[in-house]
Amino acid sequence: MNPEHNAKEHAATVQVNVAGVEMVDPAAVKETPKEGQGHLHYQVDNGPVVATTATKLSFHDLSPGQHTIVVMLAGNDHSPVGPKTTLNVTVP
Repeated sequence: MNPEHNAKEHAATVQVNVAGVEMVDPAAVKETPKEGQGHLHYQVDNGPVVATTATKLSFHDLSPGQHTIVVMLAGNDHSPVGPKTTLNVTVP
């Protein structure tokens, strides 16, 4: 989707490039940490964390105004293992 469509739909789409880490569902490995494996944590406005292997995720029905989306690389046990990025988006 394009940014204009996302704004009209009160949505934001985040795409992450991950290199050097195998994206693994933590439940599939019983949350056992293993070097070189991980997944992503997405969080909007200090809301619930979405733990997923998806490198592209859309957030819908955002209220008008400023929103903060945090994306972090996490290990199989959900501990932070890599960079954390904070994005600021404004929904008209």
